[in-house]
Amino acid sequence: MNILGKDIFILLITIYCLPACAYGGVVDTPHTLKIGVVAPFEGLHRPLGYEALFGVKLALQERNSAQGSHDYRVELVALNDFDDPVEAEIQAKALIADPDVLGVVGHLSSATTLAAVPIYQEAELAVSIPWSVAPDWEMGRGGVVSVAANLAETSARLATFGREMGFNNITELADTNLGSIAGNSQALSLATDGVTAGEIMVSLRQANLSLPVLGQVDVGSPQIVQVAQAAANGLIFVSPGPDPRQVAEAASFVEAYQALAGFPPGPRAVLAYDATQILLDGIEQSLRISNNHPPTRTEVSAVIAKVQRQGLSGDIVFDGQGRRVNAPIWIYRIVDEEYPGALLSPQ
Repeated sequence: MNILGKDIFILLITIYCLPACAYGGVVDTPHTLKIGVVAPFEGLHRPLGYEALFGVKLALQERNSAQGSHDYRVELVALNDFDDPVEAEIQAKALIADPDVLGVVGHLSSATTLAAVPIYQEAELAVSIPWSVAPDWEMGRGGVVSVAANLAETSARLATFGREMGFNNITELADTNLGSIAGNSQALSLATDGVTAGEIMVSLRQANLSLPVLGQVDVGSPQIVQVAQAAANGLIFVSPGPDPRQVAEAASFVEAYQALAGFPPGPRAVLAYDATQILLDGIEQSLRISNNHPPTRTEVSAVIAKVQRQGLSGDIVFDGQGRRVNAPIWIYRIVDEEYPGALLSPQ
């Protein structure tokens, strides 16, 4: 882990897909390919970045072990964007400056993703988005896919769930100013990050307000429990990814992730893993098309939206704009100060 300059954090991980193969005593050095991941590895949202990072690393590790048809190795370049749009632009430019980088997994928030995607598209760099963002990126040139439902889809699902619970008057909160809560409110909706949401939950407890609380996508994170502790119990939030510990098919993933990271995976780990597999599949397809010669960015970008895969989060297929078709959405309730908690939907 190296810090270059005052504000730029760069983590370079080299993963060897295959050892050098000897033929008649001659060592055949494998090609070197690179992919990037950009997320917050320092700052307030550092835990979210590392949860995603180990999902990316595990996907690479598994692909490396299984690799047998192509003679190449992969290097992972991980850059820190501090979850800040300005920094996201800086790191996107740093990533595209390396001509060996064929694609990127990132970013983890809507603001940082929307700031960086045009830069990647200009460089024809394939992008696999691992978390819910606003659908604005769909207006770009292509070469970008998202394995997660977008924010419009997750927000609509949470609103529907609230109506199913009988909540017709819902007040939105973005900070700890509780004075904006209408007297006829039946529930509250938090559209903020996990840390701020945790502070709001504490304020509600201190004010003895017991209204049901719904949370948008970014509310759902381990940080809300870390900040609010028992005050987080009862929070209902929407998630574009599942708790892998509740997915029977993900048992081996959970075990391998825990061994690699030292902590259990959450929804961001699942989607980062799936997003990385999609990008690697795109590179694999490009290698076959290029007759096993190192593919170009343009070639990977051209095929990534055509990739189909059965991921940990379900069947992954993209439409013409790179959106995941029938992107699944989960809803959880935090119980016993544990994230993500009890699954409410789908049942």
